[in-house]
Amino acid sequence: MDERKRGPVRRSWVVAWFGMLALALVNGTLRAVVTQPLLGETAARALATVFLLAALTGYVWWLHRRRPIPTARQAWAIGLAWVAMTLAFEFGWGRAVEGLSWPAMLADYDVTAGRIWVLVPVWTALAPVVVRRAQAAHRPGGASRGGATGGGAVTRGAWPR
Repeated sequence: MDERKRGPVRRSWVVAWFGMLALALVNGTLRAVVTQPLLGETAARALATVFLLAALTGYVWWLHRRRPIPTARQAWAIGLAWVAMTLAFEFGWGRAVEGLSWPAMLADYDVTAGRIWVLVPVWTALAPVVVRRAQAAHRPGGASRGGATGGGAVTRGAWPR
């Protein structure tokens, strides 16, 4: 695929990160206002993480049906860009706006303390690749038409709506 086609795909998917940010902000607000008073902090954070993973999966699935990622390489590039943007936002906001210390921010990544937030950046990086493969496997003709392994291009409208 030439650069003229690759650029708009990558750009539109990078811009789509702002939708993920909106999902995360709504999720965090619901956690703080609704579930944390009922369940306590650790359980509410775990539940919010699971809800966000499900919401991100649905969002990426929806995005990919409307704007398929042509190659596995682009899917990896998008996922890595998303995780870089996510971590930059999370730690930038935490330090600059909330004034949190590094240990306080890194506490969400401590799985030994029951925190599973680390799954969010991991899934953010993997979601475009996994969803691309899953949709290619469910497409008429299956993964053998190139999409799942990264070789062939996936075309717009390849799946029934």
